[in-house]
Amino acid sequence: MPSSAETPDLDRRTLCACGLALAAGVACGGGGGGGGTTTPPPGGGSTTVTTTDTKAGLLAQPAGTVRDYTSSSSPCPNSVGAAQGYYLARDSGGIFAISASCLHLGGRITPNAGGFSCGCHGSGYDLNGTVTKGPAPVGSVLAHYEVRESTAGGVLLIDTSKTVSASTRLN
Repeated sequence: MPSSAETPDLDRRTLCACGLALAAGVACGGGGGGGGTTTPPPGGGSTTVTTTDTKAGLLAQPAGTVRDYTSSSSPCPNSVGAAQGYYLARDSGGIFAISASCLHLGGRITPNAGGFSCGCHGSGYDLNGTVTKGPAPVGSVLAHYEVRESTAGGVLLIDTSKTVSASTRLN
């Protein structure tokens, strides 16, 4: 049997943290429920999410349409900035992408009638990602990311290295 000097004892907190890190690492390759994938761009660091949606296809949908590109990590990690994935949405102005991570403690927000909610602690968001109900800071806005076509008429890409104004739309 190895001595404690060879194998450090893991307490419950460390074991859980390692498990979450492992789950997040596996989730990064999956791209989420929308069938997209994530690939590191040249130079590393941030990621680009390749969706299964096209500009023409999403613009043909009614305002309020939301596409799910969330991760399979824990929906309630209690870690601000936890990687929960992204939502691609369409409103009357066009197409936009927002973070799926609650601004309170990093839980995964989910679509509901007219916006999003966090099942972890009850924060509410409008469709544009503005907090309408706490405990997340009311009036704060989820991060918005650049959306572009992979090629003319091709699938949409969410560039998570480029945050944009909450009013920016692809149309």
